[in-house]
Amino acid sequence: MPKCGYCGKFLSNVDCVRCSKCANNYHRACCSVPTGTTPQGWACQGCKVKTKPDPTSSSRASKTLCGDMSSEKSTPQSDLSENTPTTNNHMLREFMQEIRDLRSELSKTRTEIADCRREILDFKAELHSCGARLTALEDKVSTLETSCEVKSPGNVEKLENTITELKRQLNEREQESLHNDLEISGLPEEKNENILHVTGLIAVKLGMKLEDRDVVFAERVGFPRRNRAAEDATASPRPRAIVVRLARRALRDDLLRAARVRRGLTSADISMPGEPRRFFVNERLTRLNRQLFGMAREAASRAQWKYVWTRNGNIFARKDDGKVAERIKNENDIKKIFIS
Repeated sequence: MPKCGYCGKFLSNVDCVRCSKCANNYHRACCSVPTGTTPQGWACQGCKVKTKPDPTSSSRASKTLCGDMSSEKSTPQSDLSENTPTTNNHMLREFMQEIRDLRSELSKTRTEIADCRREILDFKAELHSCGARLTALEDKVSTLETSCEVKSPGNVEKLENTITELKRQLNEREQESLHNDLEISGLPEEKNENILHVTGLIAVKLGMKLEDRDVVFAERVGFPRRNRAAEDATASPRPRAIVVRLARRALRDDLLRAARVRRGLTSADISMPGEPRRFFVNERLTRLNRQLFGMAREAASRAQWKYVWTRNGNIFARKDDGKVAERIKNENDIKKIFIS
């Protein structure tokens, strides 16, 4: 907003005149310019003096200028006092408009702050709710842990006993399904071998004769084995076992009895090429019974027990001739019989 070149106060566009020479703005009252149209080429008093450079009358001009300035300054004061309410009203309206704009801005800011505060309060309430739920959840977990600590020993023991019993029953059922099976271990493997023919030769060597209808199947089980140590590269790998399923259980039992009588058979006895190797004919065991039988043999060897054998899938041990045979059902029986 421009200021008056004489009084230094703010000007309005209505109550304003501009000098055509210096382009300064003045109050009409300060310059004694009547309200209405501004004369064309109007110049302020200072510019009028500058346009009259008469050296002979410089002193007179200065006196005249001073007189005029004093008269102008005295005149505008009276005129300003007369027109001050209009100017002040215009300035007041402008200030009031600015205050109204400022109030509007403050109102908007206050509304935004209120919205932010409301959102913060909602977020705080949600945090309190989450904290309450977490506390309740911790209480439930603590209660469950306490309950488990109180009840778990009995429940765990009961579950372990149930699992052990189920494993035992499954093992017995699996062993029953193998009652017609024989297992021949230690017999060397050959390429393009005929397992049925080899089985027939073993039966003949045991004093029995097997017909084709007596054998359900005969095959080697497991993956081909290789020597683990590099220094044993020249040695032949351990042969896989041969499993023979017979049509009748009685026939299997007869072969087992004959094999117990004729112990010490080797591969040379059935005309197999290569170095003679001893082989064994036993009843086929489940994986669990086979592991248990191996553990029982190791424990019996350490405890210097003389006999460990199987019959119908059951494992027995006898310390010496004339002693009572002990049946081994699980690992606890091994600890009880051989260690205690």
